[in-house]
Amino acid sequence: MLVRAARLRSTAGTTLVVAALTCTMGLATQLPAAAATGCAHPGIEVLDTLGGSGGRVMALGRGTIAAGSSAGVPAYWIGSTVIKVPLAARYSGYGTVNAINRHDLMVGTVYDDTTRANVAFSYRIGAARARILPGGSYADDVNDSGRIVGGGPFPADHLYVWHGTEVERELTVGPGFSFPRVSGINNAGTVIGAASDYQPGFPSSAGVGLVWPSGTTGPAVPLLPIDSSDDSGISYNPEDIDENGRIVGEKTSFWADGSYETYWDAPYTADATEVPGLPGYYNEGYFRAISPTTGLVAGEAPTSYYGDLPAGTAEIWTGSGPIRALPAPDADADSGASAVADNGDVGGYAVLASGEGVPVIWTCAAQQAL
Repeated sequence: MLVRAARLRSTAGTTLVVAALTCTMGLATQLPAAAATGCAHPGIEVLDTLGGSGGRVMALGRGTIAAGSSAGVPAYWIGSTVIKVPLAARYSGYGTVNAINRHDLMVGTVYDDTTRANVAFSYRIGAARARILPGGSYADDVNDSGRIVGGGPFPADHLYVWHGTEVERELTVGPGFSFPRVSGINNAGTVIGAASDYQPGFPSSAGVGLVWPSGTTGPAVPLLPIDSSDDSGISYNPEDIDENGRIVGEKTSFWADGSYETYWDAPYTADATEVPGLPGYYNEGYFRAISPTTGLVAGEAPTSYYGDLPAGTAEIWTGSGPIRALPAPDADADSGASAVADNGDVGGYAVLASGEGVPVIWTCAAQQAL
């Protein structure tokens, strides 16, 4: 049985995940005993699915609880058993759980068949039905006090902190920024996100990471650096924040057509730090999640449609040293990581040799990283 740390969350920074993967149930890949030093059961656990088109673990909760999507709809797991998030009949479209706290409260996004738009929801395990969050088109994170962060539909781009189903605060950004989005909140109440300074007439403009420090009520503070040059094509995308205030994400270059693993440390007075990516991937990659207190980071290095490059791979970084790849059930097929726990477990997806994509958990990930 897997045992995880208390509160875990993960965000992929995506309004809606549409899983285009087919499913396999009940498979577990166990590493040799020699790899188990300091960990009882390192390996790759493949979780059950709802059938249909696959899924992905987006968040890890207390005990053996995980959450994400299966067959394209919001789902969670207790152990390897998959359970569909109960929603009203009108919300039968695609969606995902993006985060879960240590009190079994999960948040996410689902498609409303009636309005033909995405809506934000919350659900606590054991409740009869998920609740729709007012004004929201997505909910990306929730902390242990039940504060939920997300936003409304484009183009209004309102940003919210909900408590229960009430809007507790509307987050603001300074002048000159557009298309804002929030992506995370920690237990201190610090919120992270990003915005664009899009300039009409340019094919690409800069984007900047944002932070709303806990205990403040003003507009977001831009994370450094800020590239205000016209059409720079450089964007910074914070994805997750831990209890120490470390923010992880990526720097994206429109002109170089690449993304690079990046982090910021409190008090956010220094420029972002880039971490060299995996060899063989043009040093490209994404940091998707950081564990609450241990500093373990999970993410993925993408494959390329050009040249003879390896398949996309899940990766971890311990906060020092090199980024390392995680093993996959099929070394020639894609995998990716979206969630990480204080006990070292990592959640995500992997594609099997059959071509079937499955939600997976790497137990004791650092002990099996390549």
